[in-house]
Amino acid sequence: MDISVSTRRLNRIAATLAVAAFGFTCHAQTQSPPYAAQTLNPSVHRFHQAYYAMQHNTYEHGASLTGWLDAGTRAVELDIVDVGAWSSDVNGPYVSHDSNVGNRNCSGNPDRIGHCLKDIMAWMDAHPGQGPISVYVDMKPGDWSSSNVRLLDDKLRQILGTRMYTSGELYQFATGVPYSSGGPAFRASVSANGWPLLSALSNKIVVAYTGGRLLATNQTHGGAIEYIRSATGRLPYGFFCPDVESTPNQIVPGGTVDGVSNATSQFFVCSNLKARDHHQIAANAANTHKQLMHMWDSHVYANDSYTFNYIAVAHGVGAIGRDGDVLQTWGGLIPLSGVRRSLPGYFELRPTYATTKCMDVNGSGTGNGTRIDLRDCNGGNNQRFVYTAEGQLRPRHVNTQCTDISGGNAGNLVNIHLWDCDGGASEKWAIGSDGRFRSVSNGSQYCMSVQSGGTANGTRFVTYACGSTAHPQFFRLNAVPDWAQTSF
Repeated sequence: MDISVSTRRLNRIAATLAVAAFGFTCHAQTQSPPYAAQTLNPSVHRFHQAYYAMQHNTYEHGASLTGWLDAGTRAVELDIVDVGAWSSDVNGPYVSHDSNVGNRNCSGNPDRIGHCLKDIMAWMDAHPGQGPISVYVDMKPGDWSSSNVRLLDDKLRQILGTRMYTSGELYQFATGVPYSSGGPAFRASVSANGWPLLSALSNKIVVAYTGGRLLATNQTHGGAIEYIRSATGRLPYGFFCPDVESTPNQIVPGGTVDGVSNATSQFFVCSNLKARDHHQIAANAANTHKQLMHMWDSHVYANDSYTFNYIAVAHGVGAIGRDGDVLQTWGGLIPLSGVRRSLPGYFELRPTYATTKCMDVNGSGTGNGTRIDLRDCNGGNNQRFVYTAEGQLRPRHVNTQCTDISGGNAGNLVNIHLWDCDGGASEKWAIGSDGRFRSVSNGSQYCMSVQSGGTANGTRFVTYACGSTAHPQFFRLNAVPDWAQTSF
């Protein structure tokens, strides 16, 4: 019997039994404030179900790279530069943002990627069972020809040995057979069958490549995959993560990554996403199809804020790059590692004092100024909202309109209504670690509220100074199924 196939089947059986025992689903159920992401259970959750908060450009921060692992992070980012004759050096290319190479926070001086990887392996030896560790290797612009990228991939395999969890191993796990050029499609198989249990990868390092030649990132990735497959008859060792936009087209099985052929696109099970408008759509697609997703930069909210991280976790980002306050968990509400989609991103809003009532777009109206009020929950599309990357609340029945504020400025007892989404502050709501939705307008001092705590159908939703008890501001978020968002 093929041992790897047997292991794969046992892992699936274990995961199935865990679901039965714990009632686990990767989609959030009803949550009351404050809203908390689910922690990981290595015997229950698989690698594709995990998210990780990480320090952007980890090699530039902290006294040592492994200090971040001591602090609880399980993902790091290492930039590398194509400077000097690194192919002949046992430790490979320098770790740096540019040609100004030097001592970073790894054990070399100057630091090369091998020094950093060996530091991680030594840490794992001293802390057995604490993996997997994700290493995002960002190729800064340089001569990343296909042959050079193959040299890099080979070099990392030489450094890490069997500790590196390879794309060939995932291929066999997901398909049940070793890779061959005529075998099952990689991306579709991972979408169907996913990754191993975290416990099965506890001593492994997962290497994911981002970046590449200037203005040709995706061509760098696609060309390297084609070159390695042609030259060796195998898959690359690491996982390539091309840049994607805020649409699912480049992520779904059968979809085509920009700058890459459709056939080669089917070998990508990872993506790199700059935070931007509607990035929740791409994140949800990556989660649905069990792909890795690394997100970087800030958008509307700082990437070390609760709001940004709530949105990222709720919609399925896998690795969340932070620029500051990296170890913040908001009292454990968003752990440094946790379960993707374990916070509601598509939901009904139900006041905590009247949980059979929902926020409702009156009469399923679609015109500007349609009132938003309280009604009996009925499962209608006018009571279901998506919380977007911008912090908008868009109802399912009319995807181009937002939950907005009359007159455009929040204040005490200002009505909330429906309006065309135009990017203004009055349509953006920053969920906080206290569970309130703060209007971004007027200095974020006013919160979404139910007027006078009413329970009658037709009671208005208004803004009121945050902290009010007379006009309740806490809501249970009842998760609902996703829907396609195709027009804005």
